[in-house]
Amino acid sequence: MNQELVQVALGVHSTSRAVMQAEVADVVVFDVDGVLIDVHQSYPYVICLATDAYLKEIGFIGSTPPATPEETTFFKAAGGFNSDWNLAQGIVLSYLVKSAARGSRDLDGLVGAEPNLQTVARASAEFGGGLSGLSQALQNLVEVQDWHSVQNQWDCERITRLCQEFYAGEEAGTVFGLADLKVTGPGMMKREKALIARAVLERAGLQYGVYTGRNYGEALKALDLAGLHGVFRREAMITESEGLKKPNPEGLFRVAKVLRPRLMIFAGDNLDDWQTASRYEAERSLEDPPCLFCGVLDGSPGPLSYGLFRERGATLLAQSAEALIAWVAERRRTPV
Repeated sequence: MNQELVQVALGVHSTSRAVMQAEVADVVVFDVDGVLIDVHQSYPYVICLATDAYLKEIGFIGSTPPATPEETTFFKAAGGFNSDWNLAQGIVLSYLVKSAARGSRDLDGLVGAEPNLQTVARASAEFGGGLSGLSQALQNLVEVQDWHSVQNQWDCERITRLCQEFYAGEEAGTVFGLADLKVTGPGMMKREKALIARAVLERAGLQYGVYTGRNYGEALKALDLAGLHGVFRREAMITESEGLKKPNPEGLFRVAKVLRPRLMIFAGDNLDDWQTASRYEAERSLEDPPCLFCGVLDGSPGPLSYGLFRERGATLLAQSAEALIAWVAERRRTPV
């Protein structure tokens, strides 16, 4: 059977095997960010604002931003940074190490100094990605005593708090349960937009689930702002509030148990999503429904997405969630 990716519909590339699987797909599980919700104007800016604010809090100076929204895509492409809070923590750690190595806290000089963020992100991928991989890559750049000093200055809880405040703004109390807010006014979440219309989902006649790195309140608020409130059953929404994080496939097992599909599609935009679906397939029993992964190309890694997914053997790629749903609905109506 031909396993080459070919264009099978507007915005959809698939192998012949995935085309046949789509005919019986009756559940689609979505990642949220970059798939259901356009976050290009929210999370990347939150990461940049939070890293700058934290570094200034601990004594860094200078007017040059430590990161740009475009540079956050390097970490998404590296894998292991599904959590934007972890991504912000990783950028802070990178600057703490550069500061220790160069004996400077002047961002105007440190931003252009090697290793730059693209190099750091690539190095983290070589060590498995995420904060663990990044830490292994960075600690080799400084002496042991300097690494201990870096660790003492790296307050991940504070960085997370800053991210949450910049994201939710004056609603951070409702969304994250925070008190004594320092960030006022509307948060960056107000910039988010839906990537798929409610009518498209309802018209397709499928069941839907969610597996996201957001907590439940954060996910619910985003879906509400996007006009998607009520589309997803609560028990089919797996969030960080359930204590699960991708690439743990347990979230997909739980959705499958609730919705009981013949075959489900997991639509995600980054390598953590791909790994989640791959682990599900590797671990499922014969009684568990199969899961087909769809790489969504308009998400966080940007132009790098197609190559990243293709290198890992993805058999279904879609430019957007809307293109995927339109194609699946059509396949179900006109099987060959």
